[in-house]
Amino acid sequence: MLIGGLLSQLTIAQSLMEPLPDTTNLEEVSPSPAKERKLNFFIVSKREKGSLDLATRFNIMRSKVKSFFRKEKFVAIVAKNSREASSKIQYRLKKNNAVIGTLWFDSHGKYIKGYSLFYVGNDEFNPHSIHDKVVTKPIQELAPFIDSNSNIIIGSCYGGATYHRTSIDYTDTTRMNGDSLMIGLGEILGNGKVYGSEGWVMTKPGLFQKKAAVEGYPKRKLFLDKCYKPVWEHVSKWNSYVVTSDEFRPVNALTMDKFGNLKIRERSTKPGKEKKIQENLKRLKPGLYK
Repeated sequence: MLIGGLLSQLTIAQSLMEPLPDTTNLEEVSPSPAKERKLNFFIVSKREKGSLDLATRFNIMRSKVKSFFRKEKFVAIVAKNSREASSKIQYRLKKNNAVIGTLWFDSHGKYIKGYSLFYVGNDEFNPHSIHDKVVTKPIQELAPFIDSNSNIIIGSCYGGATYHRTSIDYTDTTRMNGDSLMIGLGEILGNGKVYGSEGWVMTKPGLFQKKAAVEGYPKRKLFLDKCYKPVWEHVSKWNSYVVTSDEFRPVNALTMDKFGNLKIRERSTKPGKEKKIQENLKRLKPGLYK
């Protein structure tokens, strides 16, 4: 999860109030049956005391604002760990006699670790821990509230990456195994569709407004280090995993509307972005990661 640059309070307020743009190039993902009540959830990890994490603070503020005005359909939850998140989710679902429509885990990724992951508060879920029943018990408790139309999103950078990542010192490569993480999460929940990104997840102000808010790349110089080459080659590429059919396939970039419903772009990237990506690939150099 990355935000390019600092955002002022005025910018944040304007981004929450601006009108919805044209959405003709978006498709609804698994529309909910009218007979079933759906609740959409956006899970943000509680900021560590004393840490300066503008991206997380921004997401907490805007998701809470959205949740306040759309509480019948959208719920924002700030949690210090997966047990707290699961308990809060279950409470709201039981209270409203509902099932999960969209469940978005907003999280940072850590490329330096060499594998896909996402956090729920202090708890890390990766291709290894996702098979530990003790670690995943809080998430598994959500399974009764998941149906075939539920969408679960790993909202971290590289959360669904399947390529080999060059190590920071360029001495070896490791496979990210985002597919193993996605499939493991799907097996825990037992139903629905799981999504993960091959590249960066840019939670810009347009998120919740049907824009391609998660489509993009960071601007800082360190991301032009040659170790990031596979990420640049997979900008805006996402994967999906359908649990019941055991189907793993690529999909276009994701976003959410103002009610937290998942959307998929019809195009993989914005016009002209592919050219910019190729230009940046030519600019990659060693020694920029510091």
